[in-house]
Amino acid sequence: MTTGAQCSRPRQIPLDLDWPRKRALRREDFIEGPCNADALAAIEGWQGWKDGRLVLSGPEGSGKTHLAAIWAARTDAVFIDIAALTTENLRDVAALGHVIIEDIDTRITVMPDPSETETAMFHLFNLMTEQQGRILFTGRALPARWPIKLPDLATRLSLPPVFRVGRPDDTVLSSLILKLFDDRSLSPDGKVADYLALRVERSFQAVHDMVDALDGYSVETKRPVTVKLAKDLFGW
Repeated sequence: MTTGAQCSRPRQIPLDLDWPRKRALRREDFIEGPCNADALAAIEGWQGWKDGRLVLSGPEGSGKTHLAAIWAARTDAVFIDIAALTTENLRDVAALGHVIIEDIDTRITVMPDPSETETAMFHLFNLMTEQQGRILFTGRALPARWPIKLPDLATRLSLPPVFRVGRPDDTVLSSLILKLFDDRSLSPDGKVADYLALRVERSFQAVHDMVDALDGYSVETKRPVTVKLAKDLFGW
């Protein structure tokens, strides 16, 4: 288990991302449940990955980055921004040994010309295989539905084992709500989390949106986050 200072952001090259004010991404901060048990076990059993590759799939906010950060803490893996991956920097990336490439399906769709990136990813896949490196890929959809145009790359991405994070149950939702409040330095009691968990849509993104809205409304009205505040904001 990783110890030490709370992880505020994973190490990433060469582009920084927009993170919340605080983000607890240690192993002990991870909220376990039936929806993510297989994915967590796969991350913790990383030495046994087939050909050193693994894919995490799941909706936005489902904990894929947290799982990747757990693996990074154990292996010193580096988060790579897919948009900055080129054929010129492949050997530098491969020399890292362990890399994480996130949100492939959503990131590739917003690139003006993804063909060079796909070519670079294809060669990186082969180069990492030669050097016995490990790669963790993440995406919202399953790899078969990623909008990859390069046939050889699509074939490569279909080979690693895929672990999907499912829908959260009530226990996971309540714990996630409390964690997101803590990430924002808010400290409502458990009654608030239970109240919200019974009413929010059963999706990770809905929980993130709800906590964001409550945080903003709390600041705007200068009131603490309570059941009454939630009732006033959402009409529940």
